[in-house]
Amino acid sequence: MNRYEFTFILDDTKVLKTLEQVLESFDGKKVEENAWGKRTFAYPINKLTAGEYFTWQIDMPSEKLNDFKLKLNYDQIVMRYLIMTIDQRVKK
Repeated sequence: MNRYEFTFILDDTKVLKTLEQVLESFDGKKVEENAWGKRTFAYPINKLTAGEYFTWQIDMPSEKLNDFKLKLNYDQIVMRYLIMTIDQRVKK
């Protein structure tokens, strides 16, 4: 299992539980959550001017990551997202 930083924007926080279920369906696990709160966009996204920002640290098998991204894009669960690999060799 690899650790990733998953940053995303939601239009409504009610979708958080659904997003966590989708993550678990791909054998992923949320390790840490950081809610940034509601922020205004620099430009409208889907005719909305603000959204809820979150960052999760997740564990997920690397072979399932592309399928997870396809699910996010297809179902449009999140407005925007960014997934980056966290290097476990670097100590904080």
